[in-house]
Amino acid sequence: MKDFKIYPFYFPQLYPTVENDLWWGKGFTDWKLVESAKKNFPEHNQPRTPLLGQLDQSDPSVIKSQCELAKRYGVNGFNFYHYWFDGKVLLNKPVENLLEDKSIDFEYFFTWANENWTRQWIGDPESLLIKNTYEDNKELWNEHFLYLLKFFRDCRYTKVNNKPIFCIYRPEIIPNLNEMLDYFAELAVQNGFDGLHYIAMRAYEVFNAEAVYDKFDAIVNFQPRYAINKHLANRSKIVSKAESLARRLPEKWQAIISKRFSQKSYRVFSYSDYLETLKLSCDLVLNDKTCYQVVFPDWDNTARYSERATLFSDISNDSFRSALEIAINNVANCDNKFVFVNAWNEWSEGAYLEPDTKNGYSNLEIVKSFSKK
Repeated sequence: MKDFKIYPFYFPQLYPTVENDLWWGKGFTDWKLVESAKKNFPEHNQPRTPLLGQLDQSDPSVIKSQCELAKRYGVNGFNFYHYWFDGKVLLNKPVENLLEDKSIDFEYFFTWANENWTRQWIGDPESLLIKNTYEDNKELWNEHFLYLLKFFRDCRYTKVNNKPIFCIYRPEIIPNLNEMLDYFAELAVQNGFDGLHYIAMRAYEVFNAEAVYDKFDAIVNFQPRYAINKHLANRSKIVSKAESLARRLPEKWQAIISKRFSQKSYRVFSYSDYLETLKLSCDLVLNDKTCYQVVFPDWDNTARYSERATLFSDISNDSFRSALEIAINNVANCDNKFVFVNAWNEWSEGAYLEPDTKNGYSNLEIVKSFSKK
């Protein structure tokens, strides 16, 4: 009987917004990137075409149909990317639609994608669009929490021991991290919860990791970035150490470094090698904190980065099935048996469970096969 839960990340930038109209042109959504992707080599699987069409996430019926489809194939809930910038929330329409429609029987929770927005996709990471200042300002913290609270109070929002789950993508760049986490937890208790269940995303080895993750209940090895950065890119120990230090710098300095050392052509990694990294016990625990794995059916961000893309070879149904099996086995002895998938609908990065015109529903069928065991 299934005793684990599968939570794909949900990407909410597939509908027009005022901000994206201003920054990228009238009517921009990620669908424009997806449909305009070009092959980097003759057999390259680009562009990708969604079997269900280019869904407009501003339509309330879309999130309802997505939740129903996901549930039918054994997915337990969505992990929505949450974009909050010092009082301004972006790309929130899909999750707001879910909150308002109480007929949708489906779990969900948030990952705060707290990085600054830049023009990195077009090779200009120094061009800032919107940022978080991370001021030591409890009024801003309180405003953020109050926005989240309406979701936390929803019975469908995933909780662990009466603690709503709240994930943070880049905790290491928040200078007053522990103070903010304590404040949020205190507000949660004041509102009838037993605190918050904090989960940190880890895309690479960070400097002073014990301190960074001290307040977190668990860690997620965010794939494929974690595997690439730690295991697959053949970096020397000196380079890896330098990168971990650089990742603690203010984001404007990280942008300068990123531009200076950005890749000039596409890179291809082996999915088979990624599978081997999933088995490494050293990546499954950090100071007694569970480290959950992320699996992905495919990864190819050509739609965003063109000739500078990162992609994987030996992609197949069997490879994705193997990744899921390893990740499920890895959490067999965990209190919370969570398996994260990248992603439900990250079409511009080639990472999606939703059906496409080439492979149909095969990724969802693989997920469903495990729910029957």
